[in-house]
Amino acid sequence: RLALRSFVLPALLVLVALLAVLNVANTAQLVRTDYTLVEHTKAQYAANHMDFAADLRKPVSVTTHGDQQSITNLARYDFDTMATASAAISPASSGHEARKYFGFLLYPAIFVLLGLWMSTSPRRHHLEKAILVRAGTARTVAARQLALLVCAAAIVAVTLLADVLARAVAHASIASQLPLDVFRPLTPPAPQNPWAQWGVILLVVLFFGWGGMAVGSFAGVFVIPCIVFLAYDYVIPLLAAHDPRNWFAVLGHSVFSYDTGFALTEPIPLGVPIALMAVVTVTASLGAVGYLGIRIRNPLAT
Repeated sequence: RLALRSFVLPALLVLVALLAVLNVANTAQLVRTDYTLVEHTKAQYAANHMDFAADLRKPVSVTTHGDQQSITNLARYDFDTMATASAAISPASSGHEARKYFGFLLYPAIFVLLGLWMSTSPRRHHLEKAILVRAGTARTVAARQLALLVCAAAIVAVTLLADVLARAVAHASIASQLPLDVFRPLTPPAPQNPWAQWGVILLVVLFFGWGGMAVGSFAGVFVIPCIVFLAYDYVIPLLAAHDPRNWFAVLGHSVFSYDTGFALTEPIPLGVPIALMAVVTVTASLGAVGYLGIRIRNPLAT
């Protein structure tokens, strides 16, 4: 009720909806850019009396030397890039595209800040003591953790709804101008496991949401932990293989393909089972730490 009445949850729902639309607009622009590149490559092939269609049947090779890329068979490379972008703008790709973008770029910050707010807002409004007296420490923390999951479900649902509607509009607009049906993948795309993807997203919600709650229960303030986390998440590069951000980078690359638009940072090499075990263990620990933190803060509650 506090999240609704204070307009924190409605503001987050509006925010993720707007960001979903902006992400789709960026994807639509990428489709147009990739189509222009394909047409330019076709013109170059024609000018040099080369067979564009024949090269589409040949494999492509990309080698990287430092910051330089060497591409053989540019026709196939540009066609595959356009085919991938064309598939990404389709409403059928909405769930996959939204999860891989929001799950690692925006949800960590959103849920850390939401967890921080949930554990510090009652103190700021002088409600903390009354809540703890009426409900007790354990019940209070359990209620906050459950409330976080309910808010997360609403945020994810609005994200997906806004994304699929935006892709439907963008796809219809682009399809009326460009021959998207021509650009079908020449090789079968890698299989996706939506259950594994949803499992990783759930870990993102719990890890960062409960982490925010745990920090807030000890710190008792919102602004300083908020600034520290945003700097850590968006400014500081990966520090080591067991940096929590690297764990999620490993898991993200194991269940999502980053071949268009947003590209998740390349992880420091670490086994997927090790990263998964580390995330699950720390998530459970953060959930438990919240109960300890509120017991320590209880005498200081106002």
